[in-house]
Amino acid sequence: MTKSYGAVFRGYRMDTNRDTLPEYTGIFIVYRCILEEKSHTVDLKEILYIGKALNIRATVNELHDTFIVEVKDGEDLCYSYAEIPEDNHNLDIIENALVFAQKPRLNKNEELKTEYNFDKPAQFLIEGSCALLKHVNYTIQ
Repeated sequence: MTKSYGAVFRGYRMDTNRDTLPEYTGIFIVYRCILEEKSHTVDLKEILYIGKALNIRATVNELHDTFIVEVKDGEDLCYSYAEIPEDNHNLDIIENALVFAQKPRLNKNEELKTEYNFDKPAQFLIEGSCALLKHVNYTIQ
């Protein structure tokens, strides 16, 4: 039997506003981006990292130095995030599925990149502010 999982991402929060990121449990995506000031839009360049956190704001602030060195001239960081309640046990599953599907270059845990470590088959529906994800509705067999 295929289990189904989902996440709805919100964002995009610019790095200068990272202190307003939510303090809830969930998954976050870190992007390199360019803020188009005239149109008030964000041009996303690359997913740098996908992570889980019991407190998204605290974890992003803790890892910030790792992310900021990846920014090129004229670029910035921005974040999207999805609340995944800690008590539903899906936090590790969704993080593993996203890292496995995306393989962001700053994610250092190679096991998450090369293996999906939970029961298969599993269906994932990822919605909201999650541009550049290669897969948003997929099954891992």
